[in-house]
Amino acid sequence: MSSAFPKVLIVGQFFHKKSGSGITMSNLFFGWDKNRIAVAASELIHPDFSVCENYYCLGESEIERGFPFNFLTRKELSKSGVVFQKPNQNQSANSFAKNGATNNLKDQVLLFTGQMHRRRKFVCSQEFLTWIDEFSPDIIYSQLASYELIRFVKDLSRQINKPTVFHIMDDWPVTITLSQNRLFRNYWETTIDKELRYLLSQANALMSISEYMSKEYYTRYGMNFIAFHNPIDVKQWILPEKSYEHTGAFKLLYAGRIGKGLQNSLLDVASAVCELNKEGLNIEFHIQATNDNPVLKELERFKFVSIRKPVLYNELPSIFGKADLLLLPNDFDDKSVSFLKFSMPTKASEYMASGTPILVYSSIETAVTRHALQYQWAVVVSENKKDVLKDAINKIYADKDMRISFGIRAKELAIQKFDSNIIRTNFKSVLQNSISKSYS
Repeated sequence: MSSAFPKVLIVGQFFHKKSGSGITMSNLFFGWDKNRIAVAASELIHPDFSVCENYYCLGESEIERGFPFNFLTRKELSKSGVVFQKPNQNQSANSFAKNGATNNLKDQVLLFTGQMHRRRKFVCSQEFLTWIDEFSPDIIYSQLASYELIRFVKDLSRQINKPTVFHIMDDWPVTITLSQNRLFRNYWETTIDKELRYLLSQANALMSISEYMSKEYYTRYGMNFIAFHNPIDVKQWILPEKSYEHTGAFKLLYAGRIGKGLQNSLLDVASAVCELNKEGLNIEFHIQATNDNPVLKELERFKFVSIRKPVLYNELPSIFGKADLLLLPNDFDDKSVSFLKFSMPTKASEYMASGTPILVYSSIETAVTRHALQYQWAVVVSENKKDVLKDAINKIYADKDMRISFGIRAKELAIQKFDSNIIRTNFKSVLQNSISKSYS
């Protein structure tokens, strides 16, 4: 290895500031030598060229359709090959424009019928292998998130004979088959688990998104996972001054995606705020949504709810800092808890760094709730009860000292545990050691 920076081939995920996985990866690799990073992914929607400039779109040449999908048109498949930067491409706000309802319905049908994992397979085309050969990577990094990606990385690592590192963002190995018809679910649970265990056993290093996921995965798979959560640039996220007075309306803010595992909880909070306002409080509920979702229509019926358009990622520190209370909610139903159980929201470290007090509204089973309770960086409501939720919001609203105490504690912890300078150094060391291990 000729450089302090290993040459990393990233497979499956790309750099962006639109959702947690892309943000976390962008922050982990920020400052890396651009000539020593390459990304191969499908559906490359506005990739960020500020971290990496070498992108390959896995398209029509790398996708094989299984029966009966091989009889369908290939018009919707992307063109394979290198993706070049377009003018002003990195100036887009932190939101993907997708027709979520249509894709959701199609995916639900495919899952229920057991066809989701048969619809396509990624293969290594000669064009793709030539691109890899020209880049000459030292190691493969993948976040993994699907059966097709498991099979593709397994095949790719064999063909190019490079060490692998895997980073798990949420507990998709458990939830990936939950929506399927029971007739097919057992088969796919067994098949995916077997393939995943084999791939993990061949890896040179394994990473998770939280301490609690690492503990669970050691029990489940018998393997060690190093926790790497979203790191923060202290200079960017920590504001010099934070006022804990609230004049006029008290601003409660949620920023981020709205979707699987995070819909009903927002409605719960809106309902609680509605009642508190009727009892004499003056609370505004601001929602900085990064995607379009039908639940926004339900939230808009409340006069005190304000839906804000997505903004550039570098504008978020100021927005978080100006809020009076930041919200980290998760839904309480079994499927949502299972999906989010071991995940730490990407925004958690960013919220903490702002110094604004945080309200965690999530099941006691989730990693974010347990982490907040263990390190005391947020007010926690772990019961799906409106009275308990109202009481917590009311106390934060009324008690300035409480807001200061939680805000300062969270900021101190963010500096201690999520400083990007420390995290990136450790992350790079893991990759370097993985390469050394493969040649020892």
